[in-house]
Amino acid sequence: MDYKKNNAPTSVITRDCGELESKTGNLYETVVVASRRANQIGVDLKNELNKKLEEFASYTDNLEEIFENREQIEISKYYERLPKPTLLALQEILEERVNFRIPTEEEVAQAEELARAKERAEAEAEIKVIKAQTVPEPTFDDIIASSHDSVIMDAEPAEKKDAKAKPAKTTKAKKTKE
Repeated sequence: MDYKKNNAPTSVITRDCGELESKTGNLYETVVVASRRANQIGVDLKNELNKKLEEFASYTDNLEEIFENREQIEISKYYERLPKPTLLALQEILEERVNFRIPTEEEVAQAEELARAKERAEAEAEIKVIKAQTVPEPTFDDIIASSHDSVIMDAEPAEKKDAKAKPAKTTKAKKTKE
């Protein structure tokens, strides 16, 4: 779109809320429509500016070779003087050049269900990937560490058994002597 021919103001002006509300029936819906259109305009302007500035791009690493290009400066100044995307979007809404549609509750419910189904499918695919991963073979250090743990675990019950067994033997011995 040609934003140069737009008659939007270059600075912020006071707007009539009633006029903005009359375009959609709700002021907040108008704000949402304007913000989304402003995002679109901003992306378009940025892409257009980047394409024009790519012509002047220097691909050398030497700082001494960098110089000012008068055309590049003029292009940058021109884009700085353009009205901001928000002002352009509001002007388009006031001139009724923006087409928008507010989805019904059924369409919103369908979109939400599709999103949930997509999330479930992604989660199931992720689970399949996790299950498909092979378990790495244990290294020598892993084997040593696991055997050390089992030796320690086996040693603890043996000590407890010995401690319990000794008093039992002494009590039996006393009974036999008497």
